[in-house]
Amino acid sequence: MLFEELVISIMKAVNLERTVSSPFHLIKGKKSGQTIQDIGYYRLHPYFAVMPKLDKNAYDEVIQSLFARNLLRPNEQVIDLSEAALGMKIPPSKLNGWKYRGNEILFLNRLSLIVQTLSHTSQSVYSFDPVHNAVDLQAWVKEYLVRIDFRDPGIAGRFKKELHDSLGAANVAEENKMMLMQRLTGLRLSGLTWEQIAAGKGLHTLDVQLEVIETLHAWLEVLESGDFPLFSPLLNGVVQRSSLTESAERTDKLFKQGLSLDEIAAVRQLKTSTIEDHFVELAMNDPAFDYTVFIPQDLFRSITKISAQRNTKRLRDIKEMLPQASYFQIRLALAVKEDIS
Repeated sequence: MLFEELVISIMKAVNLERTVSSPFHLIKGKKSGQTIQDIGYYRLHPYFAVMPKLDKNAYDEVIQSLFARNLLRPNEQVIDLSEAALGMKIPPSKLNGWKYRGNEILFLNRLSLIVQTLSHTSQSVYSFDPVHNAVDLQAWVKEYLVRIDFRDPGIAGRFKKELHDSLGAANVAEENKMMLMQRLTGLRLSGLTWEQIAAGKGLHTLDVQLEVIETLHAWLEVLESGDFPLFSPLLNGVVQRSSLTESAERTDKLFKQGLSLDEIAAVRQLKTSTIEDHFVELAMNDPAFDYTVFIPQDLFRSITKISAQRNTKRLRDIKEMLPQASYFQIRLALAVKEDIS
C-alpha cells in the first residue's frame, strides 16, 4: 500500500464526517478519545499507529497534492472527497496497526542488531559499530544472543534459514520484502537509508516506509504461529494481547470492582471526560459491555436509529435531533456492538 492510498482509504471511511487532520492523528497513533472512538466507529483498526513518527509537513504535502489533483474538494469543515477519489480502487492491505501499534519497529531494531552481530561473529569478527546504540535494546540483544548460544558455529545458518522461510511465507510482494532486507546491515554490507531505497525504486520515502511496515505486519503474522523458535523471542512486547489501551484496561478493572464513573475519575485522578473516553473504548471492544448503566434503553435505540437513518456518526447532528442525550451517551451508543432490530 502506498501512503496516498492509506490516506484515501481512511478518508473514504470518514468522508464528510471528519477533518483532513483526522487521518494524520490515526496514522500516528494518537490515543485521544476522538481517534480511538473513530477506530471503532469506522473500522479503521488496520491503520492505527502504522507510522508513529509521521511528520506533519510531509502529511500536509500529500494533502495539498490531493487538492491540486481535484481528489479533495475545498471544504473548511470536513473531508470532502471527489467522485474520482471515492471511486479509486485500493488493493487489500496486510496492515494490522491496532495489533502492533508501532511496536513492529522494536522487532525490526532487534532483528537488525542480531543480524549484524551474527554476520560478524560467524566470521570471527568481534569488533564493529552497532547499528543501534540504545542501551536497553543492546542489553536485550546481548541476553538473547547468549540464550541461543551465538558462538555455536551453526547458529547463524539456522537463524538465516528461519528468516528466509518465515519471511518467504509472508503474504506480501517480493519487492516489499527486498526493501525490508535492504535496511539490514551485515559484515561489509551497510543497510540503506529510507531515502536511498526510495530513490532506487522511484518512490516517495513515505511509500517505502509504509510498504516496509506492511511487510513487517505480514511477517509478524507468520511468526506468531510459533513455528520459528529462534524468532519467537523477538515478538516479546511487540504483539498487543489486549484490544484495549493500557489506560482503558485500568478503568475497566475499577469498573468491574463496582466503582462508578465519577469514583474512577477520583481514584485515578483523571478528568471525567477521560474516563468517558475509556468507557467508549470498552463499548467498542467488549460485546458484553452493559451500556444500560449509562443510557436508558429507549434513548439508546433512538440514537442508533437516527444514526442509521441519517447515515452519520457526527455527534452534533444527532444531538440536534436528541437534545436530551448527552454527548457521552451518543458516543457510547454509537460504539456499542449490538445488532439493532
